[in-house]
Amino acid sequence: MIKSKSVERELSPEKTEAILCGAMQEFLENGYAGARIDKIVAAAGVSKATVYRHFADKEALFTAIIQRMAIRTNLFQQQDFPPLQEKPVVFLKGYATRMFDNIVQNPQDLTFFRIIIAESGRFPELGQAFVENVEKPNINFLTQYFATHPKLQLADPEVAARTFVGTLIHFMITQNLLHGGDIMAMERDRLIDSLLDLIIHKNETNL
Repeated sequence: MIKSKSVERELSPEKTEAILCGAMQEFLENGYAGARIDKIVAAAGVSKATVYRHFADKEALFTAIIQRMAIRTNLFQQQDFPPLQEKPVVFLKGYATRMFDNIVQNPQDLTFFRIIIAESGRFPELGQAFVENVEKPNINFLTQYFATHPKLQLADPEVAARTFVGTLIHFMITQNLLHGGDIMAMERDRLIDSLLDLIIHKNETNL
């Protein structure tokens, strides 16, 4: 997979932001297949040579947007490892709630996710960029959390992490991307609380 170069060292923050904003606008309007570098250049107000010096192609621009969007919105963003004396239900519920809040507050990002899903069949590298930069780091983070927390005795921490993240992503897709809220209505707190019961088996120890 082609990765974007370290643009922060070579481009000013203003030019970097202009290029990625221009690319986002073009992708949102025309999708990945229909996006044109010439239009991105025009929207960014930079030369085509400047864009190509720092981004090899559309895939590099698309990947850079995913990377920066994850940082900017904190969507599934890893944070400092939480203190292990904190109750798992407290940390995990806050983690899930922040994720949903960030999704609702960024409708442009939801549209971008639709493009990833819609076009990853023809361009699998788009889906791979999302998995590599967004989903995998969070599954790894939660796997470590489940494996090291002294109050959790999970048989397979990675499966637990995939179950947790996958359930939240599926809920986001059906409720927000596929407009299924009226068809499969459910309060998000009900989903989160029941999911935590299933994963960590909340009982008399009051995890």
